[in-house]
This record gives sequence, structure tokens and C-alpha cells, in this order.
Amino acid sequence: MANENPSNQEFNEEDQKNYNKNGLRQYGVYSAIVFQMLATMGLAFWGGNKLNEYLELPNKLLTVAIGFLGMGLAFYNLLNQLKKVQNNENKK
Repeated sequence: MANENPSNQEFNEEDQKNYNKNGLRQYGVYSAIVFQMLATMGLAFWGGNKLNEYLELPNKLLTVAIGFLGMGLAFYNLLNQLKKVQNNENKK
């Protein structure tokens, strides 16, 4: 028996390429981006609603404004993360 731990073995270049092209791994990366985007938008709308209730405003304009700000931040973050993923795939 070998004393080597399989988790500490080094991958050769071909194994690393196969690992990076693994469909399940790519699915995980993209689904994490989507859940982060949904969480950002949800927290923005929830926080806007709580702030609107705290200030006792008669309309929901503050909720909508902060929610759209959160949506903008979520899309900005989405584009940056997709750019990073694409650069990592092109690099390898």
C-alpha cells in the first residue's frame, strides 16, 4: 500500500483540464452565482420594506427604489463574476 494520500496527489495537465471542464463543477459555479444574485435582490427589497415601515411612509416608493438599487448591484456583480469565470476558462 502506498502511503500517499489521494487528496494530496498532484494532477497532471490533462487531469486538470478534465477537472475544469467537468459539467457538474461548472453547474455548481453558475448556480452559486444565481443564488448570490437572488440573495442580493431579496435582501435589498426586504431591507427597503423594513426601512419603509420604520419611517412610516404612506407609499412603497422607498422599497422599490432600494430594491432596484439592489437589482443593479446584483447585475453588476453577475457581470463581474461571469467575466472572471470566462477569463479562468480561457486561461486554461
